[in-house]
Amino acid sequence: MPPVGIVGLGAYVPPKVMTNEDWAELIDTSDDWITTKTGMKERRIAADDVCTSDLAVNACRQALEEAGIGPEDVDLLILATSSPDVPLSSTAGITQHKLGCTNAAAFDVNAVCAGWVHALDIGGRFAGTPGYDNVLVVGAEVYSRILNWEDRTTCVLFGDGAGAAVLQQVDEGRGLLGSWMMSDGAGAGVIEIPAGGVRKPIPSSGFEDGDQYFHMDGRAVWDFATEAFPQAVKAVLERIDYSLEDVSMIIPHQANINIIKTGMEKLGLPMEKTFTNLHKYGNTAGASVPIAMREAIEEGLITEGDLVITVAFGGGLAWGANAFILLIINPEASKFQRRHRKSEYCHLDSVRKPYQSHQSIPTAHVRSTLHLVVDLASVDLPQGPLGTD
Repeated sequence: MPPVGIVGLGAYVPPKVMTNEDWAELIDTSDDWITTKTGMKERRIAADDVCTSDLAVNACRQALEEAGIGPEDVDLLILATSSPDVPLSSTAGITQHKLGCTNAAAFDVNAVCAGWVHALDIGGRFAGTPGYDNVLVVGAEVYSRILNWEDRTTCVLFGDGAGAAVLQQVDEGRGLLGSWMMSDGAGAGVIEIPAGGVRKPIPSSGFEDGDQYFHMDGRAVWDFATEAFPQAVKAVLERIDYSLEDVSMIIPHQANINIIKTGMEKLGLPMEKTFTNLHKYGNTAGASVPIAMREAIEEGLITEGDLVITVAFGGGLAWGANAFILLIINPEASKFQRRHRKSEYCHLDSVRKPYQSHQSIPTAHVRSTLHLVVDLASVDLPQGPLGTD
């Protein structure tokens, strides 16, 4: 395969901010509880009329601007999401149309929180081959629509957002050096949305109210994530014949500060070798890695020539990592990017609350969702750093 690298990177989050204090007014929780268990202080919430594809379009426009190309130049659009606009058609196709990528093929990838690192690997195998000069790889999520807002162990964890990268052929020795991916379908039930697919349609005789939201086994998630993170980093480094000492920065899925700290400890690396922004955005699932990488570049923490590892882990179970030598990023891009991450603190009555009472949802009004939706975030664990009360 020809050498391929990221030549444009975009990130977008909706302006509306929901703080821990806001959550404490809605459910039995507190700023101290959320911060201690997760490291999160705020998250962004999409407006009622904004879909996953809308966030994706904003991130894509920024990536295209940085790469110096237009929508008509895109040959392939790969969108990683587990909160699609609709069960079908693909959110990638919807995004392609809204963005105006009239010459591009488009398809979705669903590896939940590991989606973008999987999509980056796939995109890297297309880019630079005949007919695929410009490949757009997007991670976009509106998790606020698929949460049970009365479940404090999950609803406080997530935020909405999108990140996108343009891949092109680059000089030898730069760009994407390799990837490593893994799945374990035996753990599919660890984190899932039980209803909404053909196994349990909505409505159906087996459907129970609440099955339309995602569920997770907290202890199993913790055990999985804290092993998957270091395993994937070591595996991709072995594949490209580099060592941990060569790594400039690890950009992990922004699941939970305690998962990240534990993963870094198992790697024997200090927290200075990683980047986190989950205190601002919560867990944005498949969008978290590109959003974090964009901000690490903006803050000058990684620059041209650095060896960067992106690593993520999520439902499926699925996990993986990418390794690349960072290319020059347009110095004007940071100004452009920051204009698109303004914040707007909101009143609670303007925040989406899908249902006032979880017990009184008319079946006819339940939103159907096809995908396993999860995340690896702070969860109810009887022991350890993520334990509950």
